[in-house]
Amino acid sequence: MKKITVFLLLCLNFSAYGQDKFGAYTGFNYSYFTDGVAGQVLAEESFGLQLGIVYEKELSSKVHFRPKLAFSQQGDRTKTEGVINFDPIVGGDFELDQIDTKLTYINLPLDFKFWNKIYVIAGPQLGFLVQETHMSQYNQKAKSSVDFGFNLGGGFTLNKLFFEVGIYQGFTEVYRYNYFYTGNSVKAHNGFAKFTVGYMFK
Repeated sequence: MKKITVFLLLCLNFSAYGQDKFGAYTGFNYSYFTDGVAGQVLAEESFGLQLGIVYEKELSSKVHFRPKLAFSQQGDRTKTEGVINFDPIVGGDFELDQIDTKLTYINLPLDFKFWNKIYVIAGPQLGFLVQETHMSQYNQKAKSSVDFGFNLGGGFTLNKLFFEVGIYQGFTEVYRYNYFYTGNSVKAHNGFAKFTVGYMFK
C-alpha cells in the first residue's frame, strides 16, 4: 500500500507541470475466470464496480503515458445454484463458474495511450488483492495476493469527458483445481471487460 500512496503523490505533483493531466473515472466490470491465459472462459452475470483516478503525461504528440489507480470488484460474483461435488462417481463435476468467489483489488494499470481524440490503450497491470469472499463450498484461498496481467482497450474524448472500453487478461494463477472428467489441472486466471466514464480536471 505504501507504493500506491507514493504513486498517488507523484501523480498529484507531476500534474502541475506542462501537458500533464489528472482526472477521475467510474464504471463497471464484467468479470470472469479463464483456464490459463486466454483459455476457456466460463462466466455468469458477474458485474462489479470500478472507480479510480488517472494521470496522463505527454511523451509525444501521439503517445501518452496514462497510469491509473483503481478500486475494482472482480471474480465470480454470482452464486451458482446446486451442490459442488468433486467425486465423478456420484455424477458431479466442477466448472470455472462454480468458484463463486468475490474478489476486490486495488489495481495499478500502467497504460500507454496512442493518438488523442479517438485512441487505443495498452499496457501491463498490477493488482493487489484486498478482499476475498467465498459464497460456496469452494473455499480455496487465492494463490497470490498480487495479480499481473495486460490491458487492451480504446476510447474517445468529448471536451474534458472521456469514455473507455477494454479487456484485461491476468497472467497470474489465482486458483487451481482438478477437472475429473479429463484429469487435467485447471488454472483459473482473472479476466474482465470494462466500461468507464471519466473527467479530466486539467
